Amino acid sequence: MKQLFVCFLLIFCTGLLNAGDLTGKKAPGFTAKSIDGKDINLSAYQGKVVLLDFWASWCIPCRDEFPFLIKFYRENQKEEFIILAVNIDDNIENMHKFVDKNFANHVFPIIYDGEKEIPPLYELESMPTTVFIDKNGIIRYIHTGFNDSRKKEFREELELLLHEKQE
Repeated sequence: MKQLFVCFLLIFCTGLLNAGDLTGKKAPGFTAKSIDGKDINLSAYQGKVVLLDFWASWCIPCRDEFPFLIKFYRENQKEEFIILAVNIDDNIENMHKFVDKNFANHVFPIIYDGEKEIPPLYELESMPTTVFIDKNGIIRYIHTGFNDSRKKEFREELELLLHEKQE
């Protein structure tokens, strides 16, 4: 039992370390469609802080995170800030049911990526994964999972990134 726990711990910690490998690098570009039918191109948000969030309707921490993201965005939407929420459900209907039931009035673009083309660009290893991209298009922070302590981290990191000058 102890060996199993140690093995799990090593795999988990290695995953967290690998998730940060992109920190400090240029965010991989992508083009996708929002669920509202709008074209979303990451490069169009150059000059803004982007919170790129990967989620799925079956993911319990994602369900906890989503209401916070909506509130967080509403509190900061007048700033140079955008949230792009990338859903990776296998079935688009599951995503629509979740959004329509809980967040019909979402305030930021939601992208459906059922083919899962965007996650490999960001070396996704767990759900949810949240990536902060600065005004210059550089990945600055990567978070895996979600709990109440993340709320404070997100607020502090956004504040730092918003006050940095674009190069």
